[in-house]
Amino acid sequence: PPPAVAGPGTVARAAPGGDAAAQVQAAQAQQQRNIQAQARFLLVLAHVMKCQSGDCRVTECAPTKALVTQHTRQCRAGDQCTYSRCALSKRLMRHHRECQDQGCPVCLPLRRQLAQAKVAAGAGPLGGPPRPAP
Repeated sequence: PPPAVAGPGTVARAAPGGDAAAQVQAAQAQQQRNIQAQARFLLVLAHVMKCQSGDCRVTECAPTKALVTQHTRQCRAGDQCTYSRCALSKRLMRHHRECQDQGCPVCLPLRRQLAQAKVAAGAGPLGGPPRPAP
């Protein structure tokens, strides 16, 4: 299962007097937003690990790169760390490394991006040998 996103807004709240169906629908909508946020942050983490630009135009690159390079790599507190986004970063990276579900909504955007990069680099779409030059 995708890792839980910690932070404000993770619990859906129904309006007072709302019925059970509306509460379930609100909870499902919040869960979908959480999954999308995790997928986006996983993409940012993957970008940060490769980005060499000092003038990157990806909005979250610089602050996330600072988190990863200055804190997360040395942190040993695991899920107990209170440093902003450290525990989330580690959970997402661990989840992606260990996830076997090819349709995982958290991992799928990154998997697609990695597959496109392989194709663009001349490798086969399933990680096979490079295609011969035309």
